[in-house]
Amino acid sequence: MLKFLFSVFLFCICFDSYVLSKQYRNDYTYNKKTDSFYKLHTETLTFRKAKTVCEYEGAGILVLTSEYDVIQVHEMFKQYPDLDNYAWVAGDGKQHDSAELKPIIDLENLYVVEAQENIKDDECDVIQRDGKVDGCNCYRQLPFVCKVEARNAFYDPHCKVFGKDYQYFETVGSCYKVPRISYSWNQAYADCQSQGAHLAVLNSEAEHSVIRHQILNKIENSLATVYHPKTEWFFIAGIRAQKATDGSALVFKTIFNQTLEEAGYNEWSPNEPNNSLGNEYCGTIFKNDGKYNDVDCSDYYAFICEKEIDNV
Repeated sequence: MLKFLFSVFLFCICFDSYVLSKQYRNDYTYNKKTDSFYKLHTETLTFRKAKTVCEYEGAGILVLTSEYDVIQVHEMFKQYPDLDNYAWVAGDGKQHDSAELKPIIDLENLYVVEAQENIKDDECDVIQRDGKVDGCNCYRQLPFVCKVEARNAFYDPHCKVFGKDYQYFETVGSCYKVPRISYSWNQAYADCQSQGAHLAVLNSEAEHSVIRHQILNKIENSLATVYHPKTEWFFIAGIRAQKATDGSALVFKTIFNQTLEEAGYNEWSPNEPNNSLGNEYCGTIFKNDGKYNDVDCSDYYAFICEKEIDNV
């Protein structure tokens, strides 16, 4: 009997360790009842764009397959009491009532964007805070829920990141990835971090050469898949400056709080940084020469994630 109890005890310890060891991007939440990871995106997108983002993250728009999915969504919604009551989920093939949503208010242009009734498009499914599923015009801008089963959650053991398509360069000891999506500087920063990487920082002429000649100059045919960047010439990098309030010159630092000189590379494209619009406080790498350029932090561009590899 004691031997049996001891075996059960060991099994429980091993099982708990197995569950605790399951990891994915740090912005996803694990649910052991479904053995899956979830993320509630609080930014609002159309259904098609939301689907693209989930797929980019290695997941998919949530398909409601059990009551545990509904409970998980309810728990995530509770963290955001000010968030709208609806979020996109994948269609279940059933007919649902139409969600009663208010017109969208565009504060920037100060006009009301009415629901696009003239667009004959199938309704997409939304889930409410209370778990009820409704239908909604797919062109609405709403939060959304991504899900990936633990068995399908991708991990790159060499680059030690939770993301596909990283490429290792032995000469500089780093893995790099140019995601096929565009974000603002803050979004790109968070996305690289969530994968276990960071926005790329140039630390040497050798690294500049790798990024310019072996990464940026070889993605010509895939740039079209980057979702609507402001321009295809700039790639967000891990440098930015604090806005000067005393009229002094901007000082760009890396995400590790180093000056560019301390980081080991401080070359800018000709006539840069120029802060041409008076609000260019974030750094990019210019595709043409692989050197730094300043941009508006809120503009959407492709970006480069990096993960250093310790081979010692």
